[in-house]
Amino acid sequence: MNTVYILNIKAGNVLLSLFWLTWGLQLLALLFLAAIAFVFHRLRIIKLKNEKADLERQVHERNEMLSYSKLNEQKARKEADIENKNKTLLISKISHEIRTPLNAMMGMASLLNETTLTQEQREYTATIQSSGETLLSVINEILMNDILEYSKVESGNELEEKDFDLRNNIEEVLDVFAVKAAKANLELVYNIDENVPSQIVGDAFRIRQILMNLVENSFRFTTGGEIFIGVSCIEHRDNNRVKLEFDVRDTGIGMTPEKLAQVTKDLSRSETFAEANEAIGLTLIICKRLVNLMNGSIKVDSNEKAGTTFKFTIWTRASLHTLRSDTNVEMAGLEGKKVLVVSNNLTVCNSLKSQLRQWKLNSTLATSGKQALEILKQNPAFDLVLTDRYMTEMGGLQLAQTIKQLYPDLPVILINKSGDESFKQHDELFTAVINKPVRHHILSKQVFRSLRLKSNNLLPEEQNYKQKLSTAFSKEYPLNILVAEDDKLNQKFALKILNKLGYEPHIANNGQEVLELVSQRNYDVILMDVQMPVMNGLEATKMIRVCLAEQPHIVAMTANSLQGDREECMMAGMDDYISKPINIKDLVIVLEKWAWQVKQKSKWKN
Repeated sequence: MNTVYILNIKAGNVLLSLFWLTWGLQLLALLFLAAIAFVFHRLRIIKLKNEKADLERQVHERNEMLSYSKLNEQKARKEADIENKNKTLLISKISHEIRTPLNAMMGMASLLNETTLTQEQREYTATIQSSGETLLSVINEILMNDILEYSKVESGNELEEKDFDLRNNIEEVLDVFAVKAAKANLELVYNIDENVPSQIVGDAFRIRQILMNLVENSFRFTTGGEIFIGVSCIEHRDNNRVKLEFDVRDTGIGMTPEKLAQVTKDLSRSETFAEANEAIGLTLIICKRLVNLMNGSIKVDSNEKAGTTFKFTIWTRASLHTLRSDTNVEMAGLEGKKVLVVSNNLTVCNSLKSQLRQWKLNSTLATSGKQALEILKQNPAFDLVLTDRYMTEMGGLQLAQTIKQLYPDLPVILINKSGDESFKQHDELFTAVINKPVRHHILSKQVFRSLRLKSNNLLPEEQNYKQKLSTAFSKEYPLNILVAEDDKLNQKFALKILNKLGYEPHIANNGQEVLELVSQRNYDVILMDVQMPVMNGLEATKMIRVCLAEQPHIVAMTANSLQGDREECMMAGMDDYISKPINIKDLVIVLEKWAWQVKQKSKWKN
C-alpha cells in the first residue's frame, strides 16, 4: 500500500515535471519567435528609414533640378523677351531712319511741284513723289510682315496691364493687311458696339496678336467678299470689370461638318503646342492660349462655302482715365447734319453709320450709285456724301461726276482702295479721299472738315483753292506754331511749307528747347517730333501737360509709324498724329482743325 502510494507520488512528480518542461519549452519557443519577429521588425524599420532617406534625397535632388530648370526657364524667357523687344526696337529704328530722309525728299518734291514748272519738270517731280510713295508702301508692308512673324512666337504667359484705346488697336491690325486686302479685292471692316468702353486696361499687344492671327487665318481661306471684326460687351461686373466678345468673320470657303467638328474638339482640349495638328494649327493654339490667359474662351462656327466665324471672349477692365484723342472732335454746330452713305457692301454701310452716329450725325444708306441719285432726287437736303470707289452699276467716280453736275455745292468724300491712285485724275470731285480700311480718326477729320466747308457755303472751286499753298491760309486759320525737329532737312521742309501757308513758326532742336520756348510765350500748336536728342518729344509733352497753365495743341510729327506708336503719343498727352513722310494735305487739314478749336476756345472764354 505504501509502496503503491510512493509510486503514485513519483509518477505525479514526473508528470508535473514533464508539464513544466513542456510549458518551458513552449515559452522558450514563443520567446524565440518573438525575438525573431522583433529582429525582422527592426530590420524592416531600418530598411524603411533607409528607403525614406533615399526618397528624401531623390526628392531633394529633383527639387534642386526643378528649381534649376525653373531658373533656366525664367532666364530663357527673360532673354527671349529682351530679344523680342530688341527686334521691335530694331524695326522701329529702321523705320525711323528710312522715313526721316524720305520725308525730306518727298516733302521737297511736293514743294517743288507748287512752283512754276514746265510740263517735263512736273513729270519728273511726279515720278519722284510716286516712287517715294511706292517705297513707303514697300517699307510698311515689309516691316508689318516682320511684326506679324514675331507675333507668332511671342506668346508668353505674362500679361501687361496698361490703358489703351481698343479702336486704335483694331485699326492697327487691319492696317497690317490693308495692301494685301486691296490686292485680293477684300473688304476689311470693323464695328465696336456703343456699350464697349473706348479705352480698357489690359494687354494691347496680346489682343492685337490674337486678332492678327485670326485675320491672317481668314485670308488663307477667303478669296472674295469681306473679313469683319466685331466687338460687343456681354457682361458688366463691379470694379469696372467687363467681358468683351470679339467676332472675326469671313466670307471664305468655310468648313465641312467633319472639319468643323475636329476644330471644335481641338479648341476644347487643353492647349499645348504639341497638339497643333492639321485641323487646328499653331496659329489657333497661340490664340487659345492667350485667350485662356485673359480668362476667356474661344469657339468656331462655320458653314461650308458660307464662311467661318471665330468668337472669343476676354475679361478686362474699363479704364478710369481718358487718353487725349483727336477722334473726339468737337462737332459744335454740326450735330444733326445729314450724310448719305453709298456702298454695295452692307457691312461697310453699317460700320460707317455706326461711326457717324457717335458724332450725332444722321445717315441714310444707299447700296448703289443709282439708288443714291434716287434718294437725292427725292430729298436733296443732304450735307455730305460718303461713297465707295468701286460698286456695281455705277462707281464712286461716276456718282461724284453726276452729283457735281446736279448738286455742285454738295461735298463728296471718296472711300478708296489702299494704293489705288486712279482718283487723282478727278481730284476736283472730292473734298477728301479716305483709304480703306477706314480709320476712325481720319474719317472724323475729313467729315468735320467737309461739313464745315458746306456750312461756310464754299464752292468746290474755292475748296480746291484752299487746298493749295497760299499765305491767305494763315489769315483764315491764324496760329502761333512751334516746330520741334532735330533733323536739319526736315526743319527746312517744315519752315518752307509753313512759310508758304503764311506762318512764321519757331524752331526747337530738342525737347529741352521746347520747354524753354513754351515758358517764354504761348503757342497754339506744337508740331512735335518724337525721337530727338537731349529730351524726346514724349518726355517734353508730359512736362508741358503738367507744368503749363495755358495748354497748346500738340501734334506728333514722327517717323515712328509702327503698331502702338500713335497710341504711345496719345498716352503721353498729344492731341494728334502725323506720320512721316508728311503729306502736305494732311498737314493742312490738321492745321485747319486745330485753328478751328483755338477759335472755339477763344469764343468760350469771351
